[in-house]
Amino acid sequence: MQKRKDLTIDEAIRDPMIRLVMMADRVDPRSFEAMLRSKAAMQAPDRKALPRFLEDSSSVRSRQLSRIANAFGEAKAFNEACVSW
Repeated sequence: MQKRKDLTIDEAIRDPMIRLVMMADRVDPRSFEAMLRSKAAMQAPDRKALPRFLEDSSSVRSRQLSRIANAFGEAKAFNEACVSW
């Protein structure tokens, strides 16, 4: 099996370190996720889009994210959806 080095969109959205950077940069997590998904869709237009991680309120992943997000507080949008790496 080949090992993957890049994060999936879902992994990036729920990663605690990325969440801290988003909070510090005042990046809205929903806007960031939407931007990532739109860029991915432009690169592979024939593939069906996966459900949005943050909108799936009934999933276990969403409940896990809520616990993580509460620890970091609510990230607010700052009229942009980009993160400085």
